[in-house]
Amino acid sequence: MPHRDYSHLSAPELIDLLKQRDAQAHFGLIWERDQIEKDKRLNDDFVGLELVPELCHGEGPYKNLVIEGDNFDALRHLLMTHAGRVNVIYIDPPYNTGSTASNRQGWVYNDKFFDPNSRFRHSTWLEFMYPRLQLAYDLLADDGVFMVSIDDTELYNLKLLLDRVFGPKNFIGNVIWNNVTDNNPTRIAVEHEYVLVYAKKKSANSPVWKSSEFGAKTMLIEIGRQLTEKHQDPAELQAAYTEWYRENKAFLGPLADYKFIDDKGVYAGSRSVHNPGKEGYRYDVPHPVTKRPCKQPLMGYRFPWETMKAFIDGDELLYGEDENKIVELKVYARDYLSKLSSVIELDGRKGPNELKSIFGGVLPFNNPKPTELLTQLLTFVSKPGDIVLDFFAGSGTTAHAVAKLNAEDGGDRTFIAVSSTESRLDGSEEEKQKNICRDVCAQRLRRVLPAATRGTFAYLRAKPILRHRLERELTNQVVWNAVCLAHQLPIAKLEGALGWQITSEGIAVAYPSGTKSSDVARFAEKAREHKGPVICYAWASPRFAEAVPRSQVFSLPETLLGNFRKSTVLLNAAVSEEEVQVGGEE
Repeated sequence: MPHRDYSHLSAPELIDLLKQRDAQAHFGLIWERDQIEKDKRLNDDFVGLELVPELCHGEGPYKNLVIEGDNFDALRHLLMTHAGRVNVIYIDPPYNTGSTASNRQGWVYNDKFFDPNSRFRHSTWLEFMYPRLQLAYDLLADDGVFMVSIDDTELYNLKLLLDRVFGPKNFIGNVIWNNVTDNNPTRIAVEHEYVLVYAKKKSANSPVWKSSEFGAKTMLIEIGRQLTEKHQDPAELQAAYTEWYRENKAFLGPLADYKFIDDKGVYAGSRSVHNPGKEGYRYDVPHPVTKRPCKQPLMGYRFPWETMKAFIDGDELLYGEDENKIVELKVYARDYLSKLSSVIELDGRKGPNELKSIFGGVLPFNNPKPTELLTQLLTFVSKPGDIVLDFFAGSGTTAHAVAKLNAEDGGDRTFIAVSSTESRLDGSEEEKQKNICRDVCAQRLRRVLPAATRGTFAYLRAKPILRHRLERELTNQVVWNAVCLAHQLPIAKLEGALGWQITSEGIAVAYPSGTKSSDVARFAEKAREHKGPVICYAWASPRFAEAVPRSQVFSLPETLLGNFRKSTVLLNAAVSEEEVQVGGEE
């Protein structure tokens, strides 16, 4: 809490002040901020992203990013390049259970492992999370969605913290993930975790979320296509599909009711002809075989006769064996959309088993989330072309899920996976030579991603540089990386002395890394060849502006440093609010 001078107050005035404070109700989240060492890096450095060519996957330019380093550093850089552009963020942060049973060394804060037995365990976790969540908020697009996994240890603290960052009105819901069966003797068998879901702005987000259930849906569409090509007779077609359905029903999940087929494909019956809650339309719908009127819904039909007649003429009704069954509408598998339930039933062992299968029977990372959990969530909140960020990427499950969705729906989502470098298990010398990002996250993605355009990634290292050393340590590739990302361009290796890319709007973005006359001439020649606008970042900006007067030239390093400072100012303002700097620890 900011220290104020009360020396000018008399004893009665101090007593009155204390009485006023005692009378004030404190509602919301309170933690001991004064007792915790603040993150040291907030105001005295610049963070760049350094390309590591030997660890990249596939040929560039790269849209997908794997970033090695402290996520606080990576997020500060991304705020300079991606503010308001990220569509979905999912994170799986440390649960702060205090348990050492997993042999992991806890979590890192201010470059050292945090002591889980600290008196300020919960306050430190909140102080650790708060600036990262604020950065996440600023990175999201207005219609963006934020999701975070957590368990009971910090659930209620995290909910209040997210209410502070996003606002209570932007809370979407709490998804309960039933992930384990616990048969041990206890009071209450805990068999679930949580996924808290928020919108950046609920008013800008879709009021209804639907998913296409790609796996089962694709299967039904494909078998429908195969069988309709093979069988022309309706009875033979249904018999062939019924045989396939009996063998595969267990794999259809929520699409298990799709029991029927006609020349348009696989379908199910929907009782959506009923009029809900009040008296609807009354008329007779003749049964196609008995010719008698079919049984009417209790409250009548929801459609007027003209609409129902169109359904009849278009063969879009499903009838019973006789007139004693209410008709249903045919709903085809190709049109299926599912809801996001507040309870997900998914065996948590699928995550470790999946990772072990990728790494030849060895589990290189504890407690990974199943890819299936992430694909279930992402199908509701992401669409082709979206940017999906995970800044507690761990073993790379979220990025893997993004690639799976792209393969299933042909989308071009891109991922940004930020993973740490700390040793993974026992802290031995052998472990200290490894890191999660390089050896687990990136390695996993190399093994599961196709070496195609959407399956490549740039491997980057977050590189903090003290501001007074910026001109000495800022490399040309780090500058070019920042320039590319700021203009929504893929990461490209800087070839020669001139970086050059064209945006989708036809704007040329240039970075001449040198200041010699030959560098100016090379830039001028390239600019003359380009008929559209030109933006240039240069160390000797006046010379380049003079060479190409129509270009917009930004000076280095001032522009990068200025943009980075703007993001730091936003973060400083967000995390220094007076009302969160009071209170106590249990």
